[in-house]
Amino acid sequence: MTKFSFDWGKGSRALVILAVALVGWAGGASAAEVLPNVEIREMVGKDNGRRYQIYTALPAKPQPEEGYSVVYVLDANIMFATMVETVRASERRPTGRGTVVIGIGYPDDLKPNVERTLDLTPALTSTPKQGTGGAESFLRFIENELKPEVAARFKIDTTRETLFGHSYGGLFTLYALINAPGLVDNFVAASPSIWYEGRMMQKANVRGRLEPKVQTQQVTPRVLITVGEYEQTPDPDFPAVQGQGSNPDILKERQQVDNAREFADYLSKIPGVEAKFVMFPGEDHGTVIPGAISRGVRFALAPTVQAPTPAAKLVSTGKPPGGIKVPTAQEYLKLTADQRYKLRMRVRKLPEQQRMAWNQQFQYSLNAGLTYLQHRKLHEERQEMDQKHGTQPPPEG
Repeated sequence: MTKFSFDWGKGSRALVILAVALVGWAGGASAAEVLPNVEIREMVGKDNGRRYQIYTALPAKPQPEEGYSVVYVLDANIMFATMVETVRASERRPTGRGTVVIGIGYPDDLKPNVERTLDLTPALTSTPKQGTGGAESFLRFIENELKPEVAARFKIDTTRETLFGHSYGGLFTLYALINAPGLVDNFVAASPSIWYEGRMMQKANVRGRLEPKVQTQQVTPRVLITVGEYEQTPDPDFPAVQGQGSNPDILKERQQVDNAREFADYLSKIPGVEAKFVMFPGEDHGTVIPGAISRGVRFALAPTVQAPTPAAKLVSTGKPPGGIKVPTAQEYLKLTADQRYKLRMRVRKLPEQQRMAWNQQFQYSLNAGLTYLQHRKLHEERQEMDQKHGTQPPPEG
């Protein structure tokens, strides 16, 4: 049996509770033998060239007229079996829905703890430290390659799609929500590592781009954020052992519980978004996983689930400030670096009030149409072009 450790905090006792999920550690053949009606195949990302092991649990019920629900689960090497058994328990209810479970993991010859760190973490800059910052590329793989492949094999109910991730996977789930809120209908972020990269997910220029996307795309994401009681303070039932276990100072500094609660509260105030927060008493970062999966399945697949009311669309009236057209994000991307620079120079010559109004509309346009990394690269280009031409932007940009 191949062994590896995951970055879920030292001393995770999930290894005991999630015994059924250990089949994933033994390799694809063992997982397929233990879980009936499971298919395993390898996919290679066309854009990022990375290798993924894709697990597919076939539904136990006939296809509904509207299509199957689907749950995408990250860290499938150890999460997949638990998710499948939980979904199948839901399917067995009289009102249970036929559901496809898609697990995204890694082939046996790779180290999942290394691979996941790259795929599941975002970065503040376009040049992250080695082995991290691949969240944007991984998001594109799911959105542009994996989802179409699943839709080609099964009739999917596009109002019942769910993404589940824990720890770094929870962090990625929130990153996917902010940058592609129409990716799925339900985002379940269990114990998300919001502390990562200087709490970048809490920064206004990162999560602030969600509301414009929700308004312009008219998507209605539902979000569940869960956390264990003992993710911020030591677990009294499982004291840390020297060299092992969760360091109390690290737990306190990372503020897992407070960050999760704050993020859910932030999301709940955005029109068009439904957000819920659940703290599981008596659980730590590892032992909370089965409860988070169970609650996530209920949140996503309950027959009473209804989409939120869409946010009101902003209607533009009147001429653009200064008579300069505010480009859409895609129009702006199609310009060359020199053309973008010339546009900025025109705007900088406007009277202050008009310039600030134009920039406000422009930033909304970019937030509505770009991912964080796309926007970051344009910001870095702007700095480079100003340095090249010896110019400086006004204080507000």
